Amino acid sequence: MNVVLLSDFSTLSTHMLDYAAMLFKNQEVNFTVLHVKSPCLKEGCRGKCSLVFDKKLKKNQQTLMNHGFDKERIQTLFIEGSFIESIRHVIVENKIDMIMLGNSSREVFETGLFFDKKTLEIITKVKCSVILIPEQARLKVPKTVLLPTDFSITSDYSIFNILTSLAFVKQAELSLLPTGLNKALGPNRRHAKALISEAVNSLEFKSVKEIKLSSKAAFINEFDLVMVMAKNLSIFQNLFSTSPASLYIPEVPILFLHDTRKL
Repeated sequence: MNVVLLSDFSTLSTHMLDYAAMLFKNQEVNFTVLHVKSPCLKEGCRGKCSLVFDKKLKKNQQTLMNHGFDKERIQTLFIEGSFIESIRHVIVENKIDMIMLGNSSREVFETGLFFDKKTLEIITKVKCSVILIPEQARLKVPKTVLLPTDFSITSDYSIFNILTSLAFVKQAELSLLPTGLNKALGPNRRHAKALISEAVNSLEFKSVKEIKLSSKAAFINEFDLVMVMAKNLSIFQNLFSTSPASLYIPEVPILFLHDTRKL
């Protein structure tokens, strides 16, 4: 499995690195620790930025090595260029399966959500599954997983393929949370629900069940991981109020799923 760890060298990124090391312990994984910045416009720079950031990336590499990962499986990469286009290029060139990045839970951003515009663009504009790690996320292998869904997406559900590469799935209990179902399911939604049920039951979760809880997110932190379909963020926005006054900020990792490849 190939994973990009997007680092800005903050304590949030360090926590994300620790979480990645925990999540992929004893798995065959190749890490790319990536930092992207806008091109330096100062004439006096002359490559100084590269030297500074390469050194910081090596420290990130050492953090992963301290967790027992081989240096040969930890690539570091510094890019000066367009943020999203640079990430897209790395995803394609390195055949990346997943992106991980840290997130502050102390701010309310202009997006109306608990993450900034750059993070939102990664989730919506880069065709790769993303795990967002809040600063308060506990370093524990997920045992309980929540998937909110309104069963409105119709596809072949290759969106779930990434889960076949995650070792924790076989030991995790999956809860499906129906949302936005104030009226009876129509034919399309019934068909989509059947497809989703078939897909998730084929993934070897320890158990799969449907639950009925509050439409708000007060219960989110009872789970170890939340999964969201990246193409249906309206569910996410409904679950996590977009009003700054009532914005609920989760303390658990969130996996945004993209249907990027087939089994």
